[in-house]
Amino acid sequence: MFVKWPWGRSQSDLTESGDAAAAGEPAKTGALQLVKVAYAHNLPEAELIQSLLRQEHIPSMVQRNGGFDIPDFIAAGPRDVLVPVSQADRARELLA
Repeated sequence: MFVKWPWGRSQSDLTESGDAAAAGEPAKTGALQLVKVAYAHNLPEAELIQSLLRQEHIPSMVQRNGGFDIPDFIAAGPRDVLVPVSQADRARELLA
């Protein structure tokens, strides 16, 4: 299944390195680089952060942290909120 993201890329284009994102560095993704701007303890908290970013027209993506990518947990477990590098400074200011 392919998902269209707000900035026009498909899910298949967003294969990024979790190590780079965890370190707050841009993740290598074909034509798009993502960077971690926030940490959430669970999915509802991550969705709240995404809604704040969406209100300011900043596209974002939520990614499960390593070790918690278990389908039984569904909404439980920590998440990283990633945004395009070009929007990272604006996103951090908004979330500060």
